[in-house]
Amino acid sequence: MRKLPVEEFHRQIGKAFVEIADCSVVAYYSSIEEEFSKTRAQPVLIDRSFAGVTRITGKDAGSLLHRLTTNEMRSLQPGQGVVNIFTNAKGRIVDVVEMLQRQDDYLLITSPGRATTLVQWIEKYTFIEDVRGEDVTSSFALFSIFGKIPSGFAGLPLGDFPLHHFLETCLNGVDIILHRTGGIAPEGYNILVGSKSAMPIWDFLRAHAAPIGFSTYEMIRVHAGIPAAGGEINEEQNPHEISFLPYIDFEKGCYLGQEVVARLDTYDKVQRQLVGLEFEDERAPALKTPLWADGEEAGKITSAVFSPFRKKAIALALLRKKFAQNSLRLIARNDKDSLTCSVVALPFV
Repeated sequence: MRKLPVEEFHRQIGKAFVEIADCSVVAYYSSIEEEFSKTRAQPVLIDRSFAGVTRITGKDAGSLLHRLTTNEMRSLQPGQGVVNIFTNAKGRIVDVVEMLQRQDDYLLITSPGRATTLVQWIEKYTFIEDVRGEDVTSSFALFSIFGKIPSGFAGLPLGDFPLHHFLETCLNGVDIILHRTGGIAPEGYNILVGSKSAMPIWDFLRAHAAPIGFSTYEMIRVHAGIPAAGGEINEEQNPHEISFLPYIDFEKGCYLGQEVVARLDTYDKVQRQLVGLEFEDERAPALKTPLWADGEEAGKITSAVFSPFRKKAIALALLRKKFAQNSLRLIARNDKDSLTCSVVALPFV
């Protein structure tokens, strides 16, 4: 089990913990509902060091990454970033990453537990190219700030750069990477800092934002309709199905899986669609619970939480396209339960 850089803090005041990839992660400090309510009035802070970080170097790194991903990234300059999708030969998702180009390397923020997998994937397609990949997850702490963030927050130059881009700067005398995130995470900012300097930065940020746990973060993510690894993002899905079209450049040249991804678009062959579901009561169904409409299987639950806004359970689900109709009533049924829900538009809020 990998120990997070500020895990001692979490252990001292965390009320519950969950296992994410190879980490024990705080679920909440006070209560999920109380933490969630703070996002409407103030900035909140989460330790997302459970995510992976991969470093890619070598003079051919840019060209190889371009041939393995769906989005245009050859025009990136140091300080710029992009969300990119690694797909396999069948056009299915290997991982979705936030790609940051620095002066001499690329940093890829991966899904939890996927950093080494991504290094191995890149190595699989490295032949004569000068490219080296390294899982550097343990070298960094990753803190994220969401919610209602005021200008001048913690003295940081927020808003001075576009979405997905970043600044290498200092915070409280410590070198950090300040990254503007959104799309595959709730809109806000990531702060990457060396593991050995993590605790002072965490304490400094905690003076300006309220800490939240992973379960609260999941509540924010589902309300925003954002796909995540394990539920919506895996090698069973293609990017079309989970609304990742903004991260596909249909004008770029060939990449692994490009023909399949393009054909799905050209011939309208996408079979499933990511939707929101609202249930009739507070109970959230288990993940992968089948959904039914008039005795026909319509899809499966991929994420589910309780919504303090709606006082009901809400969920993300992958439905067969003919069932992806707003207000359509479905039944989530397994061996233990049967729950009624309706299809709703994303995002929830």
